[in-house]
Amino acid sequence: MNQVTLYVPGICCMNMNHSIEQEIKALKGIISYKGTLPKGKIVIEYTHTLVNSKEITHIIEERGFSIVKKVQREKIVDIYN
Repeated sequence: MNQVTLYVPGICCMNMNHSIEQEIKALKGIISYKGTLPKGKIVIEYTHTLVNSKEITHIIEERGFSIVKKVQREKIVDIYN
């Protein structure tokens, strides 16, 4: 599982955030989406074998928003038998 944190200025209302959330969640492999207003901070967890951060950022940029900062990391999950 991977996580990407995006900082997107201009997402200033719940309607915009909800609209982007619906489009992102429609992608296969999206685990969770959390948008914080008014900062425009979006945290998305996803399965990297089904979707990648380029696809996610493309949706946001297609709506006319610029991503000013992108922080990506891979979560390591330990499984014990």
